[in-house]
Amino acid sequence: MLIGAGLLAAALTFTINWLALIPWRRAKDRHWTERARLCYPARVAAGSNLWVLPAVLSMTVLLFWPDVSPHWMLMFLATAIGAVAGTIPMGRELFPRIPLEDLLRQTAAHWLIRFAIWFIFLGAVALMPDEFNVQGLVIVVVVLALCIFWSHQGWVWVGQKFGSIVPPPERLQNIVRTTAAEMNVSFQELWLMRDFMAQAYAMPAGRRLLFSERLLQTLSDDEIAAVCAHELAHLNEAKTEYYKRYIQWLAFLPWLFFKPVVHLMGVFGYVILVCVTAVVPRVSRDISRKLEVRADKMAKAAERDPGTYARALARIYEDNLIPAVTSGRGTHPHLYDRLVAAGVTADFPRPAAAKSTTWYGHMLAFLLALLAMALVIELTNP
Repeated sequence: MLIGAGLLAAALTFTINWLALIPWRRAKDRHWTERARLCYPARVAAGSNLWVLPAVLSMTVLLFWPDVSPHWMLMFLATAIGAVAGTIPMGRELFPRIPLEDLLRQTAAHWLIRFAIWFIFLGAVALMPDEFNVQGLVIVVVVLALCIFWSHQGWVWVGQKFGSIVPPPERLQNIVRTTAAEMNVSFQELWLMRDFMAQAYAMPAGRRLLFSERLLQTLSDDEIAAVCAHELAHLNEAKTEYYKRYIQWLAFLPWLFFKPVVHLMGVFGYVILVCVTAVVPRVSRDISRKLEVRADKMAKAAERDPGTYARALARIYEDNLIPAVTSGRGTHPHLYDRLVAAGVTADFPRPAAAKSTTWYGHMLAFLLALLAMALVIELTNP
């Protein structure tokens, strides 16, 4: 049954993703902003369905065929692996420049890490008692400790063990050292990510900077320095601003109490958890957005030639197929607005906003909510 469930998840994922990319395929000769706009909802839906689809399939079997169903965690694992396998052809089609071997290696490393995180969290939910007691408190403390370790050092350590995070080349070291000296901002560690997306990260807790191989391949030295200035700005944030970012943990940590909350409050408790999960990301995005605007201003002030930072941003968005304008309010301002704020006139008109996800993404999310509600009702009314 597990093998069949995994194959079904792979087939469904492949079919849904292939159909979702039809508008993008038809726009292959249009400007990159239009192709990115059409591609974005399909990518968002594909990313969310890597856990939504396995959850839907697992809950369906658990609710309607409980006597023949294997343990729900095994079902989730089998269908999640199938969903990941079914997504690989989409990545291959969107980014044909990536060698298949590299795509498979990076996908495997990325999702092995995610699976480990998911199963630690789901395991904690499963082990949580039906009532609030010392055992529940110990589980929460352990999960919090693991979250702190992961955000401060864990994911870099794991990346190093997988070989996806390696020492930086001399070119990058020179650029970062020079930019840090000019901005009078210190850093402690610098790493290179073996990743096929052009991106960079700052980790204020360890004063750590990470740049991807693709970023170095895509940008000139001056453009890399401009991106570096943006990331160094994050290392210069006030401690109070940095700690505010941890509010995003409230989007998932309350679900550790799923069993005692539902046991105590029934369906109303489940609704409270859903509302918290819906509200917290909005607050977290507003906090991040404020800090990203600040970092953009510092990068603009630090650039050596006017327009360098704006060019770097435009190259990154184009290479990563990220739309210039999206619907809703994200953690970063829209690219078009960032270019305007940098004092640059874009070489394209302001495009229409990309949709947040596809219709089937909304449908599967709604189906998941219904199945979860049915499961809660069954648990509270044995």
